[in-house]
Amino acid sequence: MFFIAWRNLFQEKTRLLISVGGVAFSVVLIMVLTGLYRGWNDKMGQYIRSVPADIWVVQDGTEDMFHTPSVLPLSYEATISGLNGVEDVRPFSGRRVAFHHRGHDVNMYLVAYDKDNNSGKPARIVAGKPVPGEGEIIVDKISAKTKEIKINDALDIAGQKFKVVGLSEGGDVVTFSFAFINRGDANRVFRLPDSTNYYTVLLTEGTDTPTAISDIKGAIPSVDAVTKQNFIDNNTKLIRETFLPVILVLLIIGVVVGTAVIGLTIFTSVTEKIREYGVLKAIGMSNRQLYGVVIKQSMTAGLIGFVIGSTIAMVLQLTLGSWVPQFVSQINALDVVGIFGLTIAMSVLASYLPIRRITHIDPAEVFKS
Repeated sequence: MFFIAWRNLFQEKTRLLISVGGVAFSVVLIMVLTGLYRGWNDKMGQYIRSVPADIWVVQDGTEDMFHTPSVLPLSYEATISGLNGVEDVRPFSGRRVAFHHRGHDVNMYLVAYDKDNNSGKPARIVAGKPVPGEGEIIVDKISAKTKEIKINDALDIAGQKFKVVGLSEGGDVVTFSFAFINRGDANRVFRLPDSTNYYTVLLTEGTDTPTAISDIKGAIPSVDAVTKQNFIDNNTKLIRETFLPVILVLLIIGVVVGTAVIGLTIFTSVTEKIREYGVLKAIGMSNRQLYGVVIKQSMTAGLIGFVIGSTIAMVLQLTLGSWVPQFVSQINALDVVGIFGLTIAMSVLASYLPIRRITHIDPAEVFKS
């Protein structure tokens, strides 16, 4: 049976090319979109994940750091640090700014880097100085590339000049990026004396997080306290609510295209060889055996298309990022296995119409002139 399926599939090279090409296109589309979703979703919360914290303390009623920033008095630090189970408390200050540079509109989220308590530190430094001094700034490497920002450039931000002294990574958030200035400069730019935006809290080992959150909210009724994961979720909600539905629609389109192409190709192959299938039924081959021939044809086309498509997708993942910095794709082994299973499922589903055609073959009709 496999020999028959193989012969039918490879007898018409053009049809095989269309079938395999359709599957490969679908696999590329599905794999690239899956990689982009994972990459963008990870990128949105990458910097926040790097901040050492078990709990984020925020102003009550604020939701995320980009659209509803909180403002908290610095006096809260002593109150929080005195609670049971609290190992360390650090203020975290940041503010979104917009400016022009070399004809580009640049949006950044300035973070106050306090070297003394290691608060507001970049995730990773890839070039230049690791700590900004007075009048200096560290910017994200992706933003630097897309906005033509170079080390030693002067950036005019909020009426002050900042010299670019370093590049970091892990701080690009698609529509803007994190940048880092020292605490003194931040106080002048943010104009919030004796205040900060958030507190990051580290708990001692074995401390119950819900209990610590309850204690913080009980000690300071005007604040809210959330786990690190909840804070990340709040700050990635926009990308999950706006990007995910689009990805889902495109993924469905990719699956439908692949299924339709395989189904139509195999259906045409069966229709053109209907006499041969009739002869096989007449000499005793059961419908179940003939079904196996059709399914093997579809699965072979799907397997070849998957190998080609996944190879192309991996090449795109490795190369496109250097040309388009915003193309951040992450594909893990589990994704590849899942997409392989989806491809096989598409191939089996595509066998439905050809199988129905075989079911209605009357062997007696084959021998009529």
